[in-house]
Amino acid sequence: MTITTPMAPVTTRRPAQPAPANRAVRQARTTTTTSPFEPEPSATVSVREWRGEEDLARFQSFITTSAKPDTFHLQSRTARFGSFDVTYMVHGPLRFEATADNFGHGTKTLRMVVVLDGEVVLRTGDATHGEHTTLRRRDGALVLGWAPVSYTASAPARVVVVDVPSDHDALVGLPETAPFVVGGSETALLSALAAFALDLLRQDIETLTPAVRAQVTDSLESLFSGTVSTLAVPSGGDWNRRSQRMHVVRYIATHYADPQLGPTTLAAHLGMSKRSLQRLFEGEKLSVSQLVQAKRVDQVLLRLRDPRYAGTSLDELAVLTGFGSALALRRAVQAATGRTPSALRQEALSGWSA
Repeated sequence: MTITTPMAPVTTRRPAQPAPANRAVRQARTTTTTSPFEPEPSATVSVREWRGEEDLARFQSFITTSAKPDTFHLQSRTARFGSFDVTYMVHGPLRFEATADNFGHGTKTLRMVVVLDGEVVLRTGDATHGEHTTLRRRDGALVLGWAPVSYTASAPARVVVVDVPSDHDALVGLPETAPFVVGGSETALLSALAAFALDLLRQDIETLTPAVRAQVTDSLESLFSGTVSTLAVPSGGDWNRRSQRMHVVRYIATHYADPQLGPTTLAAHLGMSKRSLQRLFEGEKLSVSQLVQAKRVDQVLLRLRDPRYAGTSLDELAVLTGFGSALALRRAVQAATGRTPSALRQEALSGWSA
C-alpha cells in the first residue's frame, strides 16, 4: 500500500515532490493500521492507494476481497466527523465478499453508499437464492454491516461511502428488517449527501476549528438521518415510531439554541401530546429533555475550546447555546465534566498557544 495524492479533485497539504513526467508521485510504502474505511490513528484525513498483487494481499487483511492481482487498484480518501467516517473511493474491478464484518469497523456499522460513476452490484446469498440490486450513477443504498452483503464492480467505479455506528443517537433504533435498502437517482437526498461528503473531503480539514467541525458534523448527521428516513421502507407502527424519533433528534440538532426548546414545544411542533412524545423515547438511552441538554452541552464545550470564542462572555455563550443564563450554563458544564467553564477554556487556549 502506498500513501499518495491519487484523486485530482481533492487537494492535500503534502508538499509536492519531484517525479518523472507522466508518472504518479509515489511515496514510501506505509503500513495502514486501521480499516480502509477509517482514518489512521491521530490523523485528520487519510489518503491511501493500493495497487497490484502485494497491495491486494495487504488489503485482504482488512476486507475480504476478490480481484485480479495484476489489475487490482483502489484509491481512497477518508476523514472522520464525529462518529461518521466519510470516504471517497475509486477502484477497478473487484468484489468485497459477504463477510458480515461491519466493513472492517470494530462496532456494528451502517453504511450509506452512493455511486458517482460505474455500476455496483449488492447481493445477499448466491446467484440462485437471496436478493440483489444494481446501483448505477447517482443510485445509493443503506447497507447493514452485520448482514452478509457482497459488493461487486465488474468495471472501474467511483463511490462515496459514509459509515456510522448503528447505535448513533440520530438513528435511534433503526429497524433491522433487510440487509440493504435501495434508493434511485431520483432520491434527492442521496445526491445531496454525496455532494456534501465530496465537498468536505476537498476542504483543508486540518484547519477547521472545533466549532466549525461541529457544525459540519451536525449538517452531515442531519443529511444522513434524513436520507435514512427517505430510504427506509415503513414496516408498521414500529417503524413509524422510530421515524418520528429521528425527526425529533434532527429538530433538536437545528433548534437547540432556542431556550424554550423542550418536550412541550417539541410535542407542539410534531402535533402530538407531551405524553405521546415522551412515550416515543421510552427504553431509549436518553429522554427528550436529556437529548436537548446533551446537545447544548456539546455545543458550549466546543465553543469554550474554540479560540474564536475566547472573548465571548458566558452570558453570550448561554444565549448561543440555549441555556439562557450563565448560571445554567455553568451548572450544566460542571455536571457534565466536573470542571468549570473557565478552567476548560483556559486549558484549551493554552493548548492552542503552544
